[in-house]
Amino acid sequence: MSHRPIMIFHVPFELNPQAGSASGIRPVKMRRAFEEIGFDVVEISGTHSARRKLITETKRRIGNGLNVGFVYSEAMTAPTGFGEPLTLATSFTRDVRFLQFCREAGIPVGLFYRDIYWQFQSGPAGPLSLLKRRIRRSRYVADLRAYETAVDKLYLPSMRMAGYLPRANQRQAAPLPPGSDQVDTPFPSTGLSIFYVGGTGGYYRMEETVRGVEAAPGARLTICTRESEWREDAPLYKEVLGDSTTVVHRSGSELEGLYADAHLGALLMEPAEYREFAAPMKLYEYLGHGKPIIATKGSLAGDFVEQNDIGWAIPYDAGALTALLERLTAEPSLLQAKHRRCEIVGKEHTWEARAGQVAEELLQPVDEERRLGRNT
Repeated sequence: MSHRPIMIFHVPFELNPQAGSASGIRPVKMRRAFEEIGFDVVEISGTHSARRKLITETKRRIGNGLNVGFVYSEAMTAPTGFGEPLTLATSFTRDVRFLQFCREAGIPVGLFYRDIYWQFQSGPAGPLSLLKRRIRRSRYVADLRAYETAVDKLYLPSMRMAGYLPRANQRQAAPLPPGSDQVDTPFPSTGLSIFYVGGTGGYYRMEETVRGVEAAPGARLTICTRESEWREDAPLYKEVLGDSTTVVHRSGSELEGLYADAHLGALLMEPAEYREFAAPMKLYEYLGHGKPIIATKGSLAGDFVEQNDIGWAIPYDAGALTALLERLTAEPSLLQAKHRRCEIVGKEHTWEARAGQVAEELLQPVDEERRLGRNT
């Protein structure tokens, strides 16, 4: 019989170990990390029907004396309960009511609130689209209102995001940025290769980055993005793409070869209000692979890079990037120093470190009035 402490890991969707997006990768990594740091994990995930059964069984076990240290949950990018076909088992409130049940049973609850992206989306036009947006928005708001009494800590990618939440939720907020796996990746001895993985349109436009690399003698850029997205975004880059830029479509373990080929990770994108508080997972993936980062000055990523001395934060300007790349070509020791710094800092930002933070914070004594749902 196991003597490891028990925690509940809850998500209102199916976990996908093969996920290629940050929203799918993160919960899988966190679930594994809790096990790695010594917890027996009671998992509640799956379809509406599967979660209903698991919730019923887990509530029964708690009622029979199951000693649970804490609950950790992750919200969907969509409102809770959305994102899968409607069935007789569908409920938009069951998951949050389960968190409330746990909290009222004396079990601390922490929930990672993934994104406030919905506040920045305009979406397609048309009466039906407008109705859908209004319905989804009302459910986002309902989720946040329910969290006021359903969770003790509302974890965010960064505390800058808290300013976009209702005041009651702001009082619950705590930072929990992404983590990374530590990967012993080769550092190329020659040339100057920049690697970018992610979207290339919308909030992820980087034409100036491409232009800056193309103007830097000896530098080359590899962009890894989804093939379907690139078909849509390629026209944006038609005037700046040259022989120094390669676009590929890979995922999962296929990325490791691209990391091994890279000296630098790129997060130099067009400034946007959303980026001022967004904590991109690719920042921590670059860090975990020991790759110094070039980020947009003034963004959250840029501030993190500067504060931790793991790269360079520069204006989103082709000339500024070209000048930096020419300097690094002339003084390769600068790049080596940042690489060594990344290897040190990366150890502080593993998924296990994130899980350990959650466990430490949620296992602290909580004021009884808060436990009963009266956040102040």
